[in-house]
Amino acid sequence: MKIMASPRVVPGRYFGQLDPAYWEPTLPEKIETLPALMKQGQPVHAGGRSQVVRLSFSREGRPIEVAVKSFGRQSLFKNLWDRAFGTKARRSWCAADRLRERGVGTPAPIGYLERWRGPRLRECYYLSEFVPDLTSFRNELVRLYRTDPDCAKLMRLLETVARGVRALHEAGVVHGDLGNQNILLRKTADGEWSDIQFVDLNRARLRRSLSPRDRARDISRITLPSDFLRVFIEIYFGVPPPAAFLRWERCYRRAYAWHTWSRKFRHPFRTRKKRGTIRPLETTYPPEPEIWIWDERSGQAISTLRPRDRRRYYPAADARLTVAAVARAALPVRRAYRRLMAQCYRAPVALEQRFGIALHPEEATAERELALLDGLGRIPVMLRFYHHRGPAHWALVTRVAGEVRKRGCPVAAALVQDRAAVREPGRWNDFAAQVLAQVDGVADWVEVGHAVNRVKWGVWNLREYGRMAQGVAELAPRFPRLKFMGPAGIDFEYPAVLALLDQRPPGFRFQALSHHLYVDRRGAPETPQAGFALEEKCALARAIAAASPACEDRLILSEVNWPLQGQGVYSPVGSPYTSPGPRFDDPSVSEQDYADFMIRYLAATICSGMVERVYWWRLVARGYGLVDDTDPANWRVRPAYEQFRFFLQQLGGGRFLRRLEASNGERWLAFETAEGRPVVLAWSFRGPREAPRPDGCTAVLDTLGRERSGTGGTFPLNGSPVYLMGCAL
Repeated sequence: MKIMASPRVVPGRYFGQLDPAYWEPTLPEKIETLPALMKQGQPVHAGGRSQVVRLSFSREGRPIEVAVKSFGRQSLFKNLWDRAFGTKARRSWCAADRLRERGVGTPAPIGYLERWRGPRLRECYYLSEFVPDLTSFRNELVRLYRTDPDCAKLMRLLETVARGVRALHEAGVVHGDLGNQNILLRKTADGEWSDIQFVDLNRARLRRSLSPRDRARDISRITLPSDFLRVFIEIYFGVPPPAAFLRWERCYRRAYAWHTWSRKFRHPFRTRKKRGTIRPLETTYPPEPEIWIWDERSGQAISTLRPRDRRRYYPAADARLTVAAVARAALPVRRAYRRLMAQCYRAPVALEQRFGIALHPEEATAERELALLDGLGRIPVMLRFYHHRGPAHWALVTRVAGEVRKRGCPVAAALVQDRAAVREPGRWNDFAAQVLAQVDGVADWVEVGHAVNRVKWGVWNLREYGRMAQGVAELAPRFPRLKFMGPAGIDFEYPAVLALLDQRPPGFRFQALSHHLYVDRRGAPETPQAGFALEEKCALARAIAAASPACEDRLILSEVNWPLQGQGVYSPVGSPYTSPGPRFDDPSVSEQDYADFMIRYLAATICSGMVERVYWWRLVARGYGLVDDTDPANWRVRPAYEQFRFFLQQLGGGRFLRRLEASNGERWLAFETAEGRPVVLAWSFRGPREAPRPDGCTAVLDTLGRERSGTGGTFPLNGSPVYLMGCAL
């Protein structure tokens, strides 16, 4: 592309252009002595054959700092090209001039200078104002990855940069080298950035408007883990990205990866020289599997890579170990599963202390959360100790655990890892030792690990979990009052559970199999997956516990919930960024469905006889809790809290008796309250209908205890459970 700006001769031996606003009587002398000044100036950056030096100039009688970029000598072919299409300095000048004209950030351009000798370009400089106190997109990413892995801050950084890049492109500029190091910005506060500045414009091209291909070429140079890149692109467009852009972006990214990989063959001497240079950690990206980011808004670690990219890091040995574990356990588990299914709903179950809740204490709100717990009575409580939160938070959780214990609630503690704890076993062992010492005598149960079959939680292979279990196993004899459960897998992925159990240390045995059994992707709890509804999934997990030598014959479901509609990034399925356009296969539900599904889930898991205890995650959370804390000053109790409270009041101290015969698509479960009164809990999971009122039924109550009226000896039955009081059983 031809550079349209007309250069003019500047005083002395150089050819180029200078902004008249920077003209000073001393300027010609400085220009003439520029090579000598470059040697004396303060280096800003040196990379390849170019260097940037900081010099002192003056403007209107006041001193200013100037960044002078010197471009090294180049081949004859490039010289001829630059004669026709403009030198790097001239392209930088024209691009910067366009950006300043359109209000897009770049250091104010002062001018460019060239000195030719025949066809050879001997000297080439680009001058701009030096902007102090800037950092780069690369350095901020590295800092967040290594020292401050906070999702909300990372998303704000991506939003700031993506919108800046969009402004660059809307100005008609293709950067040509849009690496993270060439995007500068100012850190204004913790987790806040502004003043985007684009530098290294020597490869820039000017357009009237950019095509999807132009945009893709630039963005393909931005370095981000693949799921963060997805978010960046969605922020950049604000709508679903065009298919043409995505195709070109993948094409250019692959081409640049090949270009980078092949550099050692194309430039062997230059590459060998760079290989001996050790870059400081603060400017070096961690390996992709080592990037671990926490999202407090949704209460989880977030995925950094798309599934295809994650699979590149899965060790082949894990597949072999999983196949071997399944092969060894298949027959014993099958026999146990058949036996357990024959017993399902057949035996009475005492319900006291079967239904638990998880708390998430923070210093400012712990007392309010405890007050809400008081409204539910003396029920089991799960408290999580997060390695990444550090000793101060562990002390807070320990204090809350003591308060919970004083209220007569059984306490369970969960040891939740991050990538640093997994990578460095010594840190995990120290963490476990400190927490176990703090909860000894307060907690009854300790869960070892968290969602360990999900790499976003920091565990990338089976042996890493084995090391975690080994650390706890070595500590366990010092704490004989504590019982341990694990391996804390998640979802209906039982082959992984079998493989994880095989990693337990010799001589160590879990006192229960713990699992996070979500069924939200299927909608209602009764909806089957591969022929397994909720009861069958529980029976199969219990069969694994019964058949495995790694744990006792107990199953504890230590996490479950449904995501709530309209909660955006505060929902586990909306984090870390709410994508534009329609969502497909969204498991989010309304608050009323959430409450109804909770009661049905709790009743089915415990009354089936397959599960010893269920912990609901969690009491207070905007995106999935029983209480909504959107307004920090005025928490809102959701229907689920009131329904759970009424459920516990009616049945929490009672006994399940048996499952009654019912029409297809209905559940009728018979209970006896703590006072000996008969109650039937009934619901329909295949549409609303009229059901006959049982003999002796004195009242039909909804999930909040309100009378539900009917006509002609019937009552309405739907997905919201009802309590049939006083039935003759």
